[in-house]
Amino acid sequence: MKILLVEDSRILRERLRIMIAAIPNTDLVAETDNEGDAFRLLETHRPDIAILDIRLRTGSGLSALEYIKANYPATIIIVLTNYGHAEYRSKCEELGAHYFFDKTRDIYAFEKLLLVYSQAEIDAQAKSTSII
Repeated sequence: MKILLVEDSRILRERLRIMIAAIPNTDLVAETDNEGDAFRLLETHRPDIAILDIRLRTGSGLSALEYIKANYPATIIIVLTNYGHAEYRSKCEELGAHYFFDKTRDIYAFEKLLLVYSQAEIDAQAKSTSII
């Protein structure tokens, strides 16, 4: 499962990198802190999951969300932000985000979601290699 991380905080990127590395069958293929690089990395890596912050060093996670939905509709979009307000949640849902998590309240739920996707991928691989 290929993951792209778009997060402006270097410290949080490091923490998320460690978290993702501990989840089986996940590969953090790229990370960036800005919208422009996110667009290039999407084309290069074609991730299964994109994790987006709303506020970036340059650009916006909301613009990145719109771009992903328009150009990579199969990519699962997870918004992980400190701006967990209802207005942002509604806007992200309107733009097509699959999940929305507040960094301070929902980090364990976010990690659990990645584990669920990881297990689903492992199960799918097991079925495809089954001889029955």
